[in-house]
Amino acid sequence: MAPVAVIERLNALGAQYAIGRDIHVGDTIIGIKGRVAFAAPAALLSIKAHHALEKHTLTKWQLHWKEQLANWYGMMLHEAQYLDPVMRNIENFLQATQERVSGSVFLTLHPYRFTVDGIASDFDLMDASFGAYGEMNKGWSGEDVKGFTKILANPLQLFNHITRKYD
Repeated sequence: MAPVAVIERLNALGAQYAIGRDIHVGDTIIGIKGRVAFAAPAALLSIKAHHALEKHTLTKWQLHWKEQLANWYGMMLHEAQYLDPVMRNIENFLQATQERVSGSVFLTLHPYRFTVDGIASDFDLMDASFGAYGEMNKGWSGEDVKGFTKILANPLQLFNHITRKYD
């Protein structure tokens, strides 16, 4: 489907379940709070579905910085700072993070809500061939984890050793 047709179809489908109705309260550029009521089923369904794909296809730090920069970008855009060169820098980063965010997302619609039931993507980093999440990792052993933990703890041990002198 064409992008506009997808939005129209999601709006019609979501509206049947009263999905996407909300009231937003936020800060305005002139320093006062603003409030707006809206119904945006297509936006809500699309954003949540896309975020599910991102959680599966981006690394921990890509996802972290994408969320930070997206919030900053939204604030700058809202405050009429679109022409600032930093906006192009942020856009380049955001665009680069989306290179492998693709696949299918499975949603179930209920009255007033929906659930994200899963995704399918060639770039899913939750690959069963590497391990079973929460059960077994095929990339390292328990002994490896002990060494990894000791190495990661070094800066904290140093911090605690030094700060105990002054507590």
